[in-house]
Amino acid sequence: MANVKLTKKKLLEKLQAQLTLLQGKKISQQDLLDKCIEFSEEHVEEFINEKISPPLLTPEKIERILSNSIDCPIYSKDKSDDELIYGL
Repeated sequence: MANVKLTKKKLLEKLQAQLTLLQGKKISQQDLLDKCIEFSEEHVEEFINEKISPPLLTPEKIERILSNSIDCPIYSKDKSDDELIYGL
């Protein structure tokens, strides 16, 4: 199972508490997230229309990405990319 970093953990806990009060029983955060995903899938048009924006690329992030890139054309008809890169 993959681990996911939550930036809105407090909101998840608040929603979990509200549902616990309304239903009279506790729902796990995993079940709550599963239900949110199912709901979003069923209402995908509304979900897409929400202002979901990708993280901003700051000049510092761009510089870090560019400084880690390698500009070297690697191409061979006879060898796969893995063979060229890793020597397999």
